[in-house]
Amino acid sequence: MRRLVLGTTLLALAAVAVPAAHAGPLADARTRERALRAELQRATAELQDTEARLAEAEDRLTFDRGQLLVARRQLATTRTAVAGQVAAMYRSGGLMVASALLERDPEGVPDRIELATVLVSRQAQTIEDAQVAESSYQATLGRVTESYEHAKALRDRAGRAVRRLEASLEEAQALQTRLARLERRPAQTPAAPASRGGIACILARPYSYVDTWGAARSSGRTHQGTDVMAPYGAQVYAYTAGVVSRESTSTSGGLQLYLQGDDGVEYFYAHLSRYAVPAGTRVRAGQLVAYNGQSGNAQYTAPHVHFEVHPGGPGSTPVNPFPYVQRACG
Repeated sequence: MRRLVLGTTLLALAAVAVPAAHAGPLADARTRERALRAELQRATAELQDTEARLAEAEDRLTFDRGQLLVARRQLATTRTAVAGQVAAMYRSGGLMVASALLERDPEGVPDRIELATVLVSRQAQTIEDAQVAESSYQATLGRVTESYEHAKALRDRAGRAVRRLEASLEEAQALQTRLARLERRPAQTPAAPASRGGIACILARPYSYVDTWGAARSSGRTHQGTDVMAPYGAQVYAYTAGVVSRESTSTSGGLQLYLQGDDGVEYFYAHLSRYAVPAGTRVRAGQLVAYNGQSGNAQYTAPHVHFEVHPGGPGSTPVNPFPYVQRACG
């Protein structure tokens, strides 16, 4: 049962991987454009939500500011009224009584309390209510102000995300337009390379290559092949007559092809975009076997074929393929 589940899973993964392997630059551009559009829709919805929350916080802030102003006015009015009562007492000769209220003699406390009760009996509760209201609205205003600033920050962040995605989407659409225009050009089938003494160049023109044998690579590796640069999707040819012994994939090489030449040498191709013949096919020198790509760890570099030569056959130590490429490609 486990083997059946594993086999089904591998088949599903293979089914997903095949379209990706066949995808070209235009298909990739369209996929990116759709992803950006969906992300922009989500970001726009988030921006609208944050704007609504900001408007709500702003309304609440305005309301609480008004309530705080009313409470402060009420407190000021009440205090003015009490001050007027004290002034009236002063004019009517109540200054001595008021002074008695301020005495520190404990025996006079009851009289002073009574006097205080008379002075503020009508205003005491109003003053207390106004003070409580002012304190309450002051605290509420602080919290609402904090919520408002937070909502404003969220709105600003969402706005920046939307603008960034709009710019990215515009670039993706421009790229897609350019690629579509290129694909609408009349297709020109490149002629198969001429065979020179039983060998042929591995890529259709235009192409370029340099000798990078032994160049440093990541993780302390060195380059053990020759990279032949050519446009994405360019035709890839058999270097010599032989059999396509194996086709495989790897994290570094992407789509790979092994050509077992009739001369006993194994030729290795990597970073292909798709195959033109199945494994086991006998081919002649210059026959179409695959298409140039950027699979594996070449996805962030220019499209090219990594070409290796193993004179001792499968598993043998590779040699510098530059002279091989130079003889066939000029």
